[in-house]
Amino acid sequence: MSGKDRDLAKAKKTVENVVKELGVEPADNAVEAVKGGYAWQIARGSADVIISLIPGVHEAAGRIRVVSPLVRMEKGVTKELAVRLLELNGTELPGVSFGLISGDIVVLVAERSVLELDKQEVREMLGLIGYYADKYDDVLVKEFGGTRVCDLK
Repeated sequence: MSGKDRDLAKAKKTVENVVKELGVEPADNAVEAVKGGYAWQIARGSADVIISLIPGVHEAAGRIRVVSPLVRMEKGVTKELAVRLLELNGTELPGVSFGLISGDIVVLVAERSVLELDKQEVREMLGLIGYYADKYDDVLVKEFGGTRVCDLK
């Protein structure tokens, strides 16, 4: 097993331990992952959170990425919304950032290397994503329309 594979396997154990501490069975919440990686989908409050471990490319270490889909924009993303998200990224979101998926879903994302990853860092990533998801899903719908992803179920 290469060093990068060992780092990813160690990160998998760390994530699984945190997920168990949250009262969630990792095996029951595993979802499709990129080749060589791992992924789980769990609920944090009203938000779904996808935790992915992604193998490193070239000489880079693997990554942990935590993503929470927040709002689906029925008419796509306007310039005004995109500017607002970038402003929030630059001023109010330490450790997380807004992004877009499929051109119409606003997400929150946190990511870092798996090197030296510990349980507290995983808990912090999940906590930040959960906090800001809860804070901004309603704000964005009020300001720009759309539907909270949790309401689409």
